[in-house]
Amino acid sequence: MSYREILESELLNFQIALPDPQKTVLAAYCDEITRWNRTINLTALSGVALVRRLVVEPVWIARQLAMKGVLVDVGSGNGAPAIPFHVTRSFDSCCLIEARARRAAFLRHLAVTMGLKNVAVHRARFEDVDPTLLSPDWVSLQAVSLSRDLIDSIRKIARSTTTIVWVTSPAAQSQLKPFGTLRVPVTGTEVLLYRLDLS
Repeated sequence: MSYREILESELLNFQIALPDPQKTVLAAYCDEITRWNRTINLTALSGVALVRRLVVEPVWIARQLAMKGVLVDVGSGNGAPAIPFHVTRSFDSCCLIEARARRAAFLRHLAVTMGLKNVAVHRARFEDVDPTLLSPDWVSLQAVSLSRDLIDSIRKIARSTTTIVWVTSPAAQSQLKPFGTLRVPVTGTEVLLYRLDLS
């Protein structure tokens, strides 16, 4: 099966309807992950698991949260969840932060070849990105620990309305108390939502 066919099937499982152009871009994203994965380690997932975890779950999350505005994604790696967020929600600005050079190159390649507008890739640790570039409505992270140092760094750029979206597992723990949670259907992936006390 092609990634387009798998994507169609998974969207049906999650009861999500997307415009055809968005499905075309998301299927191309899966193809690019698979192609680049032959030379750099982007993910251990493939086939249905790749589409479900890296594409359809983020699409479901973004729709549930009605995300819009400015997105900052920390540790963007293989592009999930930020790329599916952006493809389906068209942020005013999407900032992908990735410290590893080859993964940052992959993200830049995606932005160009997939024609993603308003996407900037920063090859840097999150703590080293110029805070004047960022004033996000949303900060997303997946496969990244929400450590005390990371929380402190997010606090420097956050507004009182900034929402942290942590895509994780039910066993994950943070020093912060989430103000809300989502559980993704089909997979049970947990999404913890935080706002920081800036006083």
